[in-house]
Amino acid sequence: MSRTRAKSAADKASAGPPQARGIVSFVVIWCGSALSQLASAGTNFAMTVWLWERSHAALPIIVLELCSYLAVVALSPVGGVLADRWGQRRTLVLSSLLGALVIGCLWLLYGLGALSETYVYLSMLALGASITLQYPAMAATITTLVPPAQYARANGLLSLSVSVSGVVAPALGALLMSSANLGAVFLADIASYAIALATLVVCAPRSSPSPHPATSGPTKSGARLRADLTLGFRFIAGQPGLLALQVCFFVFYFAGMFGVLLAPMVLARTDGNNAVLAGVLSAAGVGGVLGGLATTAFGILRARPLYVIFAGFMVTGLLGQLPYGVSTHTSVWWATSFVGAFVFPFILAAHQTIWQTRVPVEIQGRVFAARRVLTESAGPIALLLSGPLADHVFEPAMRGPLGSSAGWLVGTGAGSGMALLLVLSGLLSVVTGCVGYRVVRLPTGERDADR
Repeated sequence: MSRTRAKSAADKASAGPPQARGIVSFVVIWCGSALSQLASAGTNFAMTVWLWERSHAALPIIVLELCSYLAVVALSPVGGVLADRWGQRRTLVLSSLLGALVIGCLWLLYGLGALSETYVYLSMLALGASITLQYPAMAATITTLVPPAQYARANGLLSLSVSVSGVVAPALGALLMSSANLGAVFLADIASYAIALATLVVCAPRSSPSPHPATSGPTKSGARLRADLTLGFRFIAGQPGLLALQVCFFVFYFAGMFGVLLAPMVLARTDGNNAVLAGVLSAAGVGGVLGGLATTAFGILRARPLYVIFAGFMVTGLLGQLPYGVSTHTSVWWATSFVGAFVFPFILAAHQTIWQTRVPVEIQGRVFAARRVLTESAGPIALLLSGPLADHVFEPAMRGPLGSSAGWLVGTGAGSGMALLLVLSGLLSVVTGCVGYRVVRLPTGERDADR
């Protein structure tokens, strides 16, 4: 009997790390990832400045962002498959090695005086591939290391690292470029990857790759690959509640992407006052950091994740988007920017928690990658629509017939057409929150964190 009890205790001990040890391991991994993310954001800022100094044109900068965006959207399914096949540890290590290799090549090209726009664009595609490996594996690491009650706080940490890098990275990149050169920025980024790799080697979970049925021959191998690439999409399609939630998040993300019009609207309504725009963007950065800290400290306060998501949609639309268009007061813009950024980490934490508690760990990489593709595909659509709508439809219309009917709300001067688009995007967020609250229902179960 004593031998049986001892064996049972050993089995329990080997079943997984204690919760406290798992949380500590995740925090250590997050610290390395956050440092790498900060340095990479500084590199992105520095390359943006470098492109501008070479061309004094906006097109190269737009192409730079487009390369990164397209790589993430196009390659995410592949990253999800690899994350599930290889396990989280190996995938995260490969992601960091790939990122360090790309930045190392840029550093070498810069030192040789051979760096060109083409190499920069290719590097952004490769870095996008690195991100597609990192995102699903990092999200699954939370499920592996952190107890379900702490999912929201762990996801808050991920949001916090994004917000902090958005605030600190421009200053860091500018400081390194002014005190040294672009090569110093690259070296700092390589060093951050080395630190991230060290944390992964020490603390990353040694999860087993997901099993695959034995197959042979190119046809069966190709069929298995196609099945893996589409598994995440098929899983979402087969879960009506999660599919409805994903549709709502797509619409909310689509509405939020019209925020790209904020900068030109502010400049148009302030006669090109850069200081006002900088204040608006800084307020968003501060709001995002504080929101990430609050989410990390308090989670979602035991609230139902669905309520947090859809209430967040409504608050964002009413207080974080709509006031941009209906007011011309700088203080209102700052407050609006702060509120929208503060609420967003709570929405993301609640959203991610729902998926982490309802998707089996062995397929989370593929499902999370598919979810990312479905969500972020709203970005290019909104970006392609917002510019033409603003320049060729709403701005001219506000100087004509539309101005007489909507001028009382957004004015009729320069930027009023963009202001009206921001108002409409805010209303779309509110409607999405209301509809989602009434329509989306998720089944309960033993892994349900929405109870």
